[in-house]
Amino acid sequence: MANYIIIGGDGREYGPVSGEAVRQWIAEGRANPQTQAKAESDAAFRPLSAFPEFADAFGPPPPLPGAPPTFPGTPPGDYELDIGRCISRGWGVVKNNFWPAVGISALIMLIVSAFNQIPGLVTGPIIRGWIENHTVSATGVFVVVAMSVLTAPVYCVLWGGLMKYFLKLARGQQAGIGDAFAGFGALSGQLILLGWVMNILVSIGYVLCVIPGLFFQVAWMFAIVLVIDRGMDFWEAMETSRRMVCKHWFMVFAFLIVNALLMAGGVVACCVGIFVTMPIGWAAMMSAYETIFSGARTD
Repeated sequence: MANYIIIGGDGREYGPVSGEAVRQWIAEGRANPQTQAKAESDAAFRPLSAFPEFADAFGPPPPLPGAPPTFPGTPPGDYELDIGRCISRGWGVVKNNFWPAVGISALIMLIVSAFNQIPGLVTGPIIRGWIENHTVSATGVFVVVAMSVLTAPVYCVLWGGLMKYFLKLARGQQAGIGDAFAGFGALSGQLILLGWVMNILVSIGYVLCVIPGLFFQVAWMFAIVLVIDRGMDFWEAMETSRRMVCKHWFMVFAFLIVNALLMAGGVVACCVGIFVTMPIGWAAMMSAYETIFSGARTD
């Protein structure tokens, strides 16, 4: 009988344990369909829901609070994205977990801001030179793009953990600071590859023409979440995100615009408000993710 290794909520690996032990953990609520696991002989982790031997251990998933209904005439694998409902659910998630959500979000934002200073030491003088001299050099463009590509994986790892934190809150699960740094765990390699590949391709799209860059930036917006949530490899996550988003690309784009305006509204509120509006925006994005991908066929 196969033994299994499980990634716990703290990002650590547990096992190998027997299939009966895994079933016991499921029954006790210590493991769920999204828990990452692998057979002892396997190379890659995947969600427990992908193991046929545990299919009967999971009951039907409970609906999320305020989850959008199934609309008549919606084809299997399709979805209806209600922007207002996503924002409302995002606010509900933050309201019910206010101080932890705000505190962890502030911590991640401060880490990102501090990390931003490193490439800024290189790109800052170049950009200031462009402004002062009213000219843009090819070498300068190369350096700026190169710094963006080199630093992108770090952002993917940080945002991956933060998205896992808000996704667990959106699902009504317990979430802690360990989840916010889950991107540094077993899936960090895929997140790093995702950061490099996605940033390079989007940058090429923007250089050739703004429209392709914008199109793929929106289409791949859930790739990070698919890696951290479902254990997909980076390319599978990009393709899955693209296929599902492109079913209603303009609606998803409209959601992003509204969500961005909400998050930017915190700057208007004496800047301090951003520590509230940013968590609401991230929680709203996880609500949109659940609407688009939960129960949807991605093949």
